[in-house]
Amino acid sequence: MALDAATAQELINKLQADRDVYLASVTRTHELLTQAIAASSNGFSASPQRVTPEALRRATTTTMEVESVNDSGTSGKKTQGSGSYMDESDSDDNESLFVSQPLDKETYDLEGFRHHLKTYPWRDSSRSILQDLLGNDKVLNDKDIFPTHPGPVDDRSHHSHYSIFDVGPDGAPLAIKTASDASLDSSRSLSIWNRIKSTNADPRRERQACGRITIVREPSPLLYAALHYTHEKHFDVEEMFHFMWDAAPELAHPHRAFDDDHRRQRCFVYTMEYFTIIGEGCKPARWQLSDKDTESNAAHIPISRCSSSFALSLSGEPLGKVRNRDRRVNRKLGNVYDPFAPWRVLSIQAYPDWRSSVDSHDATKHYVNGPEAFLVTLRAEFRDARKRLHEVNKRISEMVEPPVDFMFNEGVRDKLLFEDKHFTYSRRYFWAYQSLGIMNQDIHQMVTSFRETFKEHVWNGSNKIIWPGEETVSSRHAQWRRRMANIRKDLDGEMERLLDIQRMNEDKIKEIKGLRDNLFSGTSVLESRRSVEQSQITVKQGRNIKLLTLVTIFFLPLTFVTSVFGMTGIPTGDKFSHFAYSTIAICVPTYLLIGTLNTEAGLAWWQGHLRIIWGAILAALICVLTSLHINPAWAKPKDTKQEMDDNQKLAMRPRKRRSTSAEGNMLTRRTTNAGMPVLSPRETMDQKDYRSIIDAVNGKPHREYRERSPPAIRFSGRTRTDSMRRDMAAATAAATSSGSQEQSIGPLSQSPTAMSMRSREPTFDKLEEISEETGDEKSSHRGSQSGSLFSRLLKRRGSKQAELDEKDVC
Repeated sequence: MALDAATAQELINKLQADRDVYLASVTRTHELLTQAIAASSNGFSASPQRVTPEALRRATTTTMEVESVNDSGTSGKKTQGSGSYMDESDSDDNESLFVSQPLDKETYDLEGFRHHLKTYPWRDSSRSILQDLLGNDKVLNDKDIFPTHPGPVDDRSHHSHYSIFDVGPDGAPLAIKTASDASLDSSRSLSIWNRIKSTNADPRRERQACGRITIVREPSPLLYAALHYTHEKHFDVEEMFHFMWDAAPELAHPHRAFDDDHRRQRCFVYTMEYFTIIGEGCKPARWQLSDKDTESNAAHIPISRCSSSFALSLSGEPLGKVRNRDRRVNRKLGNVYDPFAPWRVLSIQAYPDWRSSVDSHDATKHYVNGPEAFLVTLRAEFRDARKRLHEVNKRISEMVEPPVDFMFNEGVRDKLLFEDKHFTYSRRYFWAYQSLGIMNQDIHQMVTSFRETFKEHVWNGSNKIIWPGEETVSSRHAQWRRRMANIRKDLDGEMERLLDIQRMNEDKIKEIKGLRDNLFSGTSVLESRRSVEQSQITVKQGRNIKLLTLVTIFFLPLTFVTSVFGMTGIPTGDKFSHFAYSTIAICVPTYLLIGTLNTEAGLAWWQGHLRIIWGAILAALICVLTSLHINPAWAKPKDTKQEMDDNQKLAMRPRKRRSTSAEGNMLTRRTTNAGMPVLSPRETMDQKDYRSIIDAVNGKPHREYRERSPPAIRFSGRTRTDSMRRDMAAATAAATSSGSQEQSIGPLSQSPTAMSMRSREPTFDKLEEISEETGDEKSSHRGSQSGSLFSRLLKRRGSKQAELDEKDVC
């Protein structure tokens, strides 16, 4: 018979209620039997063995190896028995090993809850979680804040689940029962409220709770507020809300002994943050990061960011003080609390799925204190995280792996090898690659946080703040340390399994990378083939366009000739030969020009001879204009002397050059020292000509420089100073004899030393005059001779024009 979800959930609720009623009956029967046996055993000095679920479980064991521990903490010998210990202090039935002090009596009501909702100054993270409640005046002012009838409700509290236990002096957690549980006519949120609103408030109950475990899964905003109201006294619930709301919180927050808030001194808070797959019918909270599309299919996996925050709070007075040796803090002393004090464990889980463990705590277990219950809760959280992360890895593997018929279906292979227009597989591989990488970061953070928090000194009890007390303190601590050793093995095993999932993710990332590379390679080859095909089509289109252009060019000169001879002003009696000659004169050169330009050889020939042809055309045009006595501005010749001066200035201008040889350094000094001659092992013709001009200006023979010692010129500062003084004296005498310093070309005006004093460049005008007088036409007119055919024609025309002007003057 097929059952719908509502019917199945109802049956599950009935089974859970029957189980709770059965456990309550067993507990009550145990208490009555204990009282009856105690009343009838007047002659027995020892207390009778208690009939507990744990004792019944151990009674089924045939033989077991145990180790006795006496009060001093020393180990006794091992023995074999039928489930009993030699030392009664080592037995789980000995209540001296468990927490015996009950929790304080507490009671909360709806009116106080309503007032708390309206007046409490919520933080931003809490407002984000309670946003659907704080702005709803109808809920806040309604007589019944919580829904009263079972079934689906608007705040989705029917998806909430809970596990709330009271732990008695024997350490066994028993589920809390209320009067409305038998009828099953109350809503889920109201059932949770009835269980958390009071602690040890029933005076008729003989078994007082020494500890309480409260686990609420997928609470509605109203239940978040109820947990805050009933647990604010013992936990910093708003801080826990903030850790759940934050996308990247710090996971472990042990007892902060030096904090100003006493709740943080008492509490050990731990947070879990990772990803899960949204369950069927579940919906993430508005403040959680999740996919908008919650439907799951072969190409989409709905992922949500899930989180939980659970904490241990130790009641009672501080066990002692601990000193803070950090100089940067003001608070030097902190409080340390007894791990065997009355305790509370609060776990708030926001996982939008159905994979939470609901059997982490039951009546078959016995917790010696609150830290053990907290570690068991931590172990269950790591197991749930491992299950969820493994499920995500499995679903991603199914999404990216090729299907079963991949080897036999060519269409499937082509689909995986070549990308479609929607980039389906590129998007899929990218999402899977990044998601697995983020999952590995979460796993690394969880493992690292656990190992950095629970170090060896925490497990052996030598830590001064986190649950102090070594096994040598008492038999209670010895029993507690042995239990912690077993839990430590389980937690270390969970860490290894999480690391296995991390390695699986890394292997899957490599596989996805290979699939992505194959996809890119196949798509690149396909695109290359398409590019080649497109280029072939482009070449064909280019040929067609070229043919069309040639046809157009062929008819273009014919069209021009026919247009000219078709004008109305042309005489009608003209001969046809004129048309034929014109057609040949226009069409043939045009066809030849186009034909030669259409080939590479012809194009290169035209590029090489175009300057010559253009120069000849301009020369012919200038000759024609000259014969017609037309002198346009662009046809006037340039000043050759000015051109020569500009060329010399450009050639002799000091330049900064780099050289790595001695010759290059000397040539650089010659150029940059305003023409100062520096001996060089090699001199070019320009340097020799320039030096000859300098010699002629100063009236010194050329060999005088050769007879000088190069070290005297380069390094002797005194020799250079004496030479400067002689040059200045000679220049003064020459100026006195001539009477005009401006017309003198003696040693002062033309010596290299004087020129370097006036300016760092030589006097080019006078050098030009001297060069003309000495007949050094090669050096003086080098700039003018180097030029194009057009410039030489302009100079020739200028000389002819000067001759004509002289004739006109005569």
